[in-house]
Order: sequence, then structure tokens, then C-alpha cells
Amino acid sequence: MTDQHDNGDIKFLDRNTPKFPLKKIGQIAQDLYDLSGDFKSLKSERDQNYHIQTKSGKNYVFKLSNQDENPGVIDFQLKALAHIKEQDPTLPVPRVLSTKNGRFSGMAKDFQGTEHIVHVLTYLPGIILDEVRQTRTLWKNRGAFLARLDISLRGFFHPHARHHLLWDITRCKDLRPHTLHISDTAARRNIEKIFDHMAADVLPKLKTLRHQVIHNDADVMNSLTDPTQPDIMSGVLDFGDMVYAPLILEPILAADIQTIHKDDYIEFLSTLIAGYDSILPLEEEEIDLVYDLILARYAVFATIIAWRRAMSPDQPAYLPEEETPCWKAISNLMAIKRSIVRDALRKACCYPPFCPTKKENDIADDTGLLLERRHQLMGDAAPLFYKCPVHVERGRGPWLYDVQGNAYLDAYNNVPVVGHCHPHVVKAVSRQIAALNLNTRYIYQNILDYAERLTALLPDHLSSCFFVNSGSEANDIAWQMSKFITGEKGALVMENAYHGITEVTKALSPYELNSELAPHVQTLISPDPYRGLHQDKNDDLVNLFAADTDRAIADMAKSGHKPTAFMIDSSFISNGIPDVPDGYLARVADKVRNAGGLIIADEVQAGFGRLGTDMWGCNVHGITPDFVTIGKPVGNGYPLGVVITSPGILNAYINETQLFSTFGGNPVACAAGMAVLDVIENENLMANACKTGNYLIDGICALMDRHPLIGDVRGRGLIVGVELVKDRETKEPATKETDRMLDLMKDNGVLVGNEGPYSNVIKIRPSLVFREEHADILIKSLDCSLKSL
Repeated sequence: MTDQHDNGDIKFLDRNTPKFPLKKIGQIAQDLYDLSGDFKSLKSERDQNYHIQTKSGKNYVFKLSNQDENPGVIDFQLKALAHIKEQDPTLPVPRVLSTKNGRFSGMAKDFQGTEHIVHVLTYLPGIILDEVRQTRTLWKNRGAFLARLDISLRGFFHPHARHHLLWDITRCKDLRPHTLHISDTAARRNIEKIFDHMAADVLPKLKTLRHQVIHNDADVMNSLTDPTQPDIMSGVLDFGDMVYAPLILEPILAADIQTIHKDDYIEFLSTLIAGYDSILPLEEEEIDLVYDLILARYAVFATIIAWRRAMSPDQPAYLPEEETPCWKAISNLMAIKRSIVRDALRKACCYPPFCPTKKENDIADDTGLLLERRHQLMGDAAPLFYKCPVHVERGRGPWLYDVQGNAYLDAYNNVPVVGHCHPHVVKAVSRQIAALNLNTRYIYQNILDYAERLTALLPDHLSSCFFVNSGSEANDIAWQMSKFITGEKGALVMENAYHGITEVTKALSPYELNSELAPHVQTLISPDPYRGLHQDKNDDLVNLFAADTDRAIADMAKSGHKPTAFMIDSSFISNGIPDVPDGYLARVADKVRNAGGLIIADEVQAGFGRLGTDMWGCNVHGITPDFVTIGKPVGNGYPLGVVITSPGILNAYINETQLFSTFGGNPVACAAGMAVLDVIENENLMANACKTGNYLIDGICALMDRHPLIGDVRGRGLIVGVELVKDRETKEPATKETDRMLDLMKDNGVLVGNEGPYSNVIKIRPSLVFREEHADILIKSLDCSLKSL
């Protein structure tokens, strides 16, 4: 129902209900529709409506419109109903009965010669929901019914779809001046606060959300149920308030919370929204506005009631029985608070907890409560970063956000290699999981597409993949295959190395050991020109460091073992990110091969272009491995690990062992892996790692003149280490200071880690979308934090 004259005056105040005599109504129905039968008057505020039951038992609703109705709006409503019939023929809504000449409506003149629009709809049986007991099942079904209705209206538009409708919540700020008519002071203040918040914050957000034609008035008075099945919606009536508006308003107008006890508000509302979401998925931004929009709905209703009473004192009051319930519903809902409702709705619709991307002071810090629960459920010793842990629930690109909306530049986590929640990866994963996810004992295409693309980035002999779920598993399997091929058990790794958490890889990870090395494991000294056994004053660092390989192989022989393989993290991160002399790894690899061992390149850290010049760290160091293992970043956070080796090795081992990983290489994981490669290629992230890494290292080096605590800055691409020392001459590790720096930098908005044998190297290892603008933020944070020590 349009509420405004062309001159801008509100016309709902002058109801002017048509007053055709029943005999005349019968004649109009006969002339236009060839309808006759029993006519029963139906309640209507502005129009003249009748229920017609024909002699054949058919039922219709005859509607003779108010003289002020806009013909275009009536045409909009009737064509919308015709569109619904076409899109969803079984949906129980009124159908338009055409006139004898095939039109959707006709015209009739009253005794004064004024024309009125006439149309006829089919009659829907049932009882209105206001007359039945409200149950959660009913509310869930209401939500689902309205979603189905909106799907049927999707794609429909009409020139009058955006007509001026006073009940349209998106126009609620127009009602703000009329709150003065609200008699209750507390209610008026609440409603004014709601309108002001809508204008300042909510309405701008609504403009960015999905819009379409919606019913806009599916409350308990316009919704029907079958008396024999009172928990099932059997139809919806009254399309007179249809409008083009934000989609989320549809379930909002159905949320008759004044009919529900306040203790049940949240549960009933969550059920309604979840029912809608089950058929037509809602977006996060839509769900987060539900609380404000319900308040606005009741604020609009209460204001119109008061305004109409004030402006038309000579006419019967408009729904006076609804005014106080509106005030009460607003008061009760405001007492519950936005965050409680928002969190409940998110949970009901399977969204993660709310986490803003800008500072919001009205969100309570619940870190302490979560920490208590964590200790109870995960153990007191479960590790955490920082003395005051950060409660994060959202990430975007190189940023993490805590629940108050504080932004932290993430320069630590390499798992989201192309940035937190990259939209291309999110889309690939969500679309694949909506289609299929199962194990590799079936044939599906994307695992083959991914394997082909991945192996094309490696030397020709590395052309076969075995898929697992993590880097630890990949390293474990590579080690098992190495033993199978060589028949030996001896392992060579770097001192302080880290390769995983399985029983096998933990033995190969002296970084994690609290005891002596296993007899079959030997470590090589770190090739660290800054702090190592052979420092940069020597001319032949490559041979000096590589010579330790001969010592390790000899010591291994003393314990009765020969080399199976040398497993190497080609980024040397756990060794403190040393500037490894060029040619060192190639020399070590030659010595290992001459002793009969294989080479396993653990590319979990260095892979995917992180070093800026090559896709893999083994390429940077000039070695050709027998195995490449990847994990962590490969799926940008989705569990995926891969062992890549030659067909001969893979086939021989699987034939012997029947090796199988149930979830390794599932279609969703492969979709994530493929999407990661897309982003690295399309956004030229390897080149960015080189450019931004050089820029970052230069910027940190520039701080050395004013911060003597910085002993050394080194790295390649987007793996950078800043070693802190108490004295540059003695190089005494500043371990406690480094630990303190992590907290200070966190407080200054940047997240980093620490590494190295003395834990005195600030580890900078951001996602590959980290750019020069982010490097500037990190450098500034580092500078400020060093000043604070």
C-alpha cells in the first residue's frame, strides 16, 4: 500500500474506504469476472474486500481498492504474484484471477463517478498464526517458507517496486521527526536512539547488501497454517506491502517477538533465521544487522501508531492495542544487547564468532574466560604466544583481528602463504566441498590436475605425488621410502633442525628433543657465518662447514649405520635463518650421495616462492633432491601435505607396503592447493617476495645505527632474521630481550616470532601478499619496540 500522495502529503491519514453496496459488488464481480456466489465481507482498513464462495465450491478474494491507490503499484503486486506462480507453481500464495478479457485487474466507478481498481485472487484456506501456539518448529518452518518465497521472487522487478512505502524500514529516518507524538518518555527515548543509530550506522550498511522484491509483511497476521498441522506454514497473505528492499528484511518482518516470552526471544529468533538460512543462505553482514533491524521494525510501528493517532483524532485509533507491546518488545530486546543476539544468530547459521575489522569499544574482552576454558579443555601447558595472549577470530590478507577490532600485522604465520582467507582460495574450497569430498581410492579429476601442475614446477624426475595431510606426515613418508630404497637407517639433519611431530620426524628434530639423539641420527653444524664455528673472517666457508658432513658420516659408521638420507629445511629457519654460503648445500649433497644416501628437501618453510627467486629452496641452493616434501602453506591453511618423488621410488614402495592415506589428497584439499598456485602466479607473489624482502631488510638495517641491540640482519625474500645481541663484539645473545620484543611488537600492532639456538633471532615470515607498505609498518613497530626496551 503506497502511503504518499504525489504532492508529498501522507495519505494513510485519510482512509476513504470505498463504500460500494453489496449488490453493486456482486454486479462488478459478474461483469468483470463472471463470478457469483456468497459474498462475505473481510476486514480491511482502506479497501473493500470480500470472500466469494461460488456455487461450485471455489473460493476467491474480491478486492476493490481505495481511490488513492496507485495503479502502477497494484500492477506491480499482481505481476509479482504471476511471477511467483511461474517460478514456483506449488508455493501456497494467492493466484491472480484474470478478468474475462484476460487482464489482471479491472475498473469500477462508484456513485460519484470515481474509478477504483478491482482485482480477484484465489482464497487460501487455513488459520492465521496469531491464533495458534507459537513453537520453535513453526518458526523454523516460517523461515524456510519465506526463503522459498524470496527465491521465487528473485529476478523480478517492476517500475513501481521502489514505491514510497512508509512501512519500509530503509526509510525509517523519515519518521524521526514524528517521535514527538509518542506519549511514553522512556519509549520515545529508546525509539529516537534506534532511529539515530539506523541513520548513522545501519542504513549505510544496508545499501551494500543484497536487494530484491520481498513480501515485506509476513507477520503472524498474514501467515497461515493448517489446523491439522499447526507447525507447518500453509500460506502467506496480503502482498500489499511488497517493495524492493534488502533481502534480510524479509525474516525481520516475520520476527514477531512481542508474541514470544522474553526469555525465549533469542531461541525463537535464531530458529527463524536458521530456517531461512537453510533454504536461502544469509551473508555474515546480513546476520549481524538482524538485531538493529528488529528494533527498527518496532520503532517504525510504534511511531506510526502514535503519529496516526495524533494527526487523525477524529478517526478510530490505528491498532492501539499494539502500541504498548511494541514499547515492551523494544525495551526487552535492548536489555538483551546486540552482541548476545548476534552471537546466537551466527552460531545458529554456522558462522564463526563476530570479529570486527575496526576498533569497537563496546565489545567485552573475554580472553580471560577463554583462557580458563582452554586450560580445562586443552591442558595448562598447551603453548600460547605472548604473555597476554591475543584472542583472534578473523584474518584478512596479512592482517589478524582481535574481537575488539584491533588489527595486527601478521609477520609470523607462513601457513596462509597467500594471505589469510584469500577470496580465491575460499571460493575454491567452498565450491568443491559443496560438490564432493572423499578419498583417493576413487577417481576424480582435480587431484590429477593438481599433481600435474605441481610436478611441472619441479625437475623432471620428481613427477609422482603421494598426498597426506601435513608436513610431518610428508617427511615421515619420505623417510620411510628412503629406508626402503637404500636398505639403511642412518639419518643426517642440521643441528637444531625441526621436521615434524611424528615418532619418526621427532627423532629427526633435535629442535624438539629434550634428550640425546637417537643412535641412527647425526647432526651437521649450522653453516652460520655470523655466529657459527667458522665465521665470516674465513675465506673458504663452504668447504669448512661442509667438512662436518664427513665427520657426521664417520661418526654414524661408528654406531653401525650408513646414511639413508639427508633431510634439510632449505630455509634453515630453526638454525636462526643464517646467510648460508652459496654452494654449501650442493657440497653437502655430493658427500651424502657418495656415501649412498638420498636427499630429502623439506620445503615446508622455503617453498612456493618464499625466497623470492625460485619456487623451491632446493633450487636456490643448487641441489636436486630425491624427494620434495611440502605441507602447511600448500593449502593456505587447509590440511594438505605432499611427498614428490620419482615414479620408480613411489611405485616400488606402494607395491610393497600398500601405503594409503584416507584423507590425503581429498578433492577439497586439492582445490585449495590449486587455488594457492593460481594466486601465486596471478598476483606475481614470488617477485613480490623478492622486492618486499629486499626493501624490508634494507629498512631494518637502517635501524642498526641507533639500536646497538641489533647484531645482524639477514634473510632472503620473505624470510628475514634479526639477531639481537647484548654486545656486538662478543655477540652475547640477548635472549630475554628478544622474548620481551615479541610482546612489545605485539603491543605495537605487529606479530613476529623468535628462532635460533639461543631464541634471540626475531623471525619475520609473513604471507607472500606482504608488501612494502606493510614492511614500513613492521619497521616502525620494531623501532618503537626497541626504544621501549
